Amino acid sequence: MSLADTPARPGMAARLRAASGRTAGLLERAFAFHSRAGARRAAAAVAALAALLSLLRGQDANWDLRNYHLHNAWSWFEGRLGLDLAPAQLQSYFTPWLDLPYYLLVQHAPAPLAGAVLGALHGLAFVPLAWIAWRLLAADPQRARMAPVLALAGLASAVFLSELGNTMGDNSTAPLVLGALALCLPGERWRAARVLGAGALLGLAVGLKLTNATYAVALGLAVLAAPRPWRERLGAAAGLTAATALAFALVAGPWLYRIWNEFGNPLFPQYNAWFQAPLAAADVTGDMRWRPRDAGEMLWWPLLFTLDPHRVSEIALPQLVWAALYLAAPAALVAWLARRRRSPAMAAAPDAATRMVAVFFVAGFVLWMLVFSIHRYLVVLELLAPLLLWRLMQGAWPAPAGRRLAHAAVVVCALVALAGWNDWGHARWTSTAFAVEKPARPAPATVLLVGDEPHSWRLPFLWKEAAYVGVASNFPESAAYAAAVRERLAGGDALALLVVPADAMAARLQAKDGKAARYNRIAASLLLDRGDCALMRRMAARSRSLALLEPAQSPGGRCSFALEGAVPPGEDARQAHEAEVRGQLEATAAQLASRYGLHLDAGACSRHDSRIGDEHFPYRLCPVALVPGAQPR
Repeated sequence: MSLADTPARPGMAARLRAASGRTAGLLERAFAFHSRAGARRAAAAVAALAALLSLLRGQDANWDLRNYHLHNAWSWFEGRLGLDLAPAQLQSYFTPWLDLPYYLLVQHAPAPLAGAVLGALHGLAFVPLAWIAWRLLAADPQRARMAPVLALAGLASAVFLSELGNTMGDNSTAPLVLGALALCLPGERWRAARVLGAGALLGLAVGLKLTNATYAVALGLAVLAAPRPWRERLGAAAGLTAATALAFALVAGPWLYRIWNEFGNPLFPQYNAWFQAPLAAADVTGDMRWRPRDAGEMLWWPLLFTLDPHRVSEIALPQLVWAALYLAAPAALVAWLARRRRSPAMAAAPDAATRMVAVFFVAGFVLWMLVFSIHRYLVVLELLAPLLLWRLMQGAWPAPAGRRLAHAAVVVCALVALAGWNDWGHARWTSTAFAVEKPARPAPATVLLVGDEPHSWRLPFLWKEAAYVGVASNFPESAAYAAAVRERLAGGDALALLVVPADAMAARLQAKDGKAARYNRIAASLLLDRGDCALMRRMAARSRSLALLEPAQSPGGRCSFALEGAVPPGEDARQAHEAEVRGQLEATAAQLASRYGLHLDAGACSRHDSRIGDEHFPYRLCPVALVPGAQPR
């Protein structure tokens, strides 16, 4: 056989296409919804992936966990409602039920297990999300493949990723809301059992986290908007409302009633303008910082917070899906009207499931914008967003271009969220999630928790005999509250627990120094610290926090990493730190004297350590006492 007769070998690109095709085929056979077994395998795989990603993120150390999630569970177990006063600031009186499982896990199991369990729980959002996708893609010949793909794309959303494996609660309750929506989607007719089940899930979600109330209203509107006879719609809405109200009353009612009896406001201290509870300021409503400033901003809100994520969140959560939806919706509407004008038969009205999901989505977004505009409360709608975007893009452009554009839009939105993956704070794993140094002294009668730094996560590890009172925090104090603080201190020995910013900064620098030391050990083991240290030099050039010490500067005589701009340890640095601490303690003492008529002995403060995972949070304990005859402002 001549050389000309030898068959040409396929190129690299062709081999890659063949390999990717085989991989896609294997994944489709294993996880596509061709059978219930495939759906079960897909759900199990996503839950396992979410658990693994949670483990890779590390120990949850978000502000809310440190402020109230751990405390509120401990406080409920210990029956401390009438003993302490706002130790977790205004969040002290949120319903504690959602926090109980995590508290028990970290008390009795290794911390990584708690993280994996939370991650798997959050991954369960895939199940109702894929169910909804299955219903909305009923006319799509590829729905067995696309339903799990679009559900997975929903999990690759900015808010969901930011809270994966943490305790903030939005991801934990999202499966309940999505499950309620899935159960409410009618077939030939509504089944009473499903509607009542949806109400039970929805009431549970709202009872566990009150911010889900906007979704309850949105789902009720979606039921009323379904293309069914009015009598059927009213009956379904009534059943949904009754079941939701009953479930909410059973879950949250006892707690809210107890708070009302204790303070005179079931939502204490929020919305106190309605209830006028004496211990909170009389003009308190809710957190209005994040909402649009005027009607013009409301009109462009999805574009505005896409361009500037900080308009709706303390941390940047980059995403593109809201802008894509905002632009795709009018395009799809124009295309539908054009088809209707040419031929009404070509522009059939959306089916019942699609209409209900669309109404739920739009109503939920408008209510969210008007009431909260806090990005993380939008997690349910962001989980649905890729599915809605897929439907809109296919409706805006004819096939096959519409399908290709829809594919591209969903993939690009997921990649933007993954590339900008941000979170609310994590630390490296340790076997125990929390550790607090407890002073070896008798329990004081009262401990004041000073400032709006989160302190209350330390309380389960300190004195159970003491009463804990928050002061100068985010709690909206009234004059009666300040008087109650003074009354508590009249009872005997008292300490103030506070965080000094200089201590916190020193702890962060120490952690970064430890990171540099780990890098140095790795570099030495790989012999990268010898010769011209080219790789280490490139790493230092790209780092914002690390600098490279040349062999002549390094104590070991080889290249090493050090903190950029770090002050060498010595007596001058120690004295500068102590002076900064002293100044900050004196500022706190002046605040307590002016606001409450208290004297804080800054010279007698003691420093103690506490940690979450491997991250250290030093704190100070200072003697504090009433100033006789003082008139607090």
